[in-house]
Amino acid sequence: MSEPIIVGVDGSRGALAAVLWAADDAARRGCDLRIIHVEEPLVYGGQAYERSPDDPVRKDGERLLAEATALAAESHEHLHVSTELLYGDTTDMLRAQAGEGAAIVVGSRGLGGFAGLLMGSVGLGLAGHAPGAVVVIRGTPSVVQGEIVAGLDPEDAVHPAIDYAFEEAQARGARLWVVHAWDLPSSRVVASFPPDLEFIAQARQKHVHDVLSPWAKRYPRVEVTESVFRGNPIAALCETSARADLVVVGSRGRGAIRSAMLGSVSHGVLHYASCPVAVVRPRVRAD
Repeated sequence: MSEPIIVGVDGSRGALAAVLWAADDAARRGCDLRIIHVEEPLVYGGQAYERSPDDPVRKDGERLLAEATALAAESHEHLHVSTELLYGDTTDMLRAQAGEGAAIVVGSRGLGGFAGLLMGSVGLGLAGHAPGAVVVIRGTPSVVQGEIVAGLDPEDAVHPAIDYAFEEAQARGARLWVVHAWDLPSSRVVASFPPDLEFIAQARQKHVHDVLSPWAKRYPRVEVTESVFRGNPIAALCETSARADLVVVGSRGRGAIRSAMLGSVSHGVLHYASCPVAVVRPRVRAD
């Protein structure tokens, strides 16, 4: 049995969109759907307790799970759906579930988010911290584009985002557009001795092609386009996201905040992409 798709719900409009996205993904992959709702526990004397069956908060959580289950069943009648009501911090609880699922799916902003925020705290708390794929549903295209965009840094030692992007493209029968953006460092040396930009672009194009070669052989039915841009990778990925059903990025950058769990590129794409975004971390730490 393949791993389930896990989706978190809180009754918000974004969470309902996440349920529909997760149900579609589970149906395509032929796996189960697990719907999770997290409530604050009762706390007495510093000890947390589950709420009793007749507690209004628990009943409200069960209602939300029932509504989400009905929505998933309406879109995919034969999909196997399970639910779980948990108690604790929402981000912590969902992060703990990450290892059990093929992906965790959440809305971009929940009920607790301020209207002006581009991203909710749960999505940011999961992306870059939970192992595997975290999918944040920023917006769903009204028309299926049949294309997935994936960001690639060919210098990375491992490429879990590329693994996930090829899997999704094959499951959807979609095209895969792999994007690599580069630029020159700003320095006096570069200004004094201008490099051959065409040569650099061609070398990077070949490097990208060589890195992707094993996946191209493993997924021969996936149509792949490789694009190398000079410029900001966030801008390149967000621009291409307007024509995509999903953007897939890794969780670590190579810039000024390399020490952060969520890199600058994935952070920027999460905030400004025009479609759902998957941030993918390795399941096992690579030394």
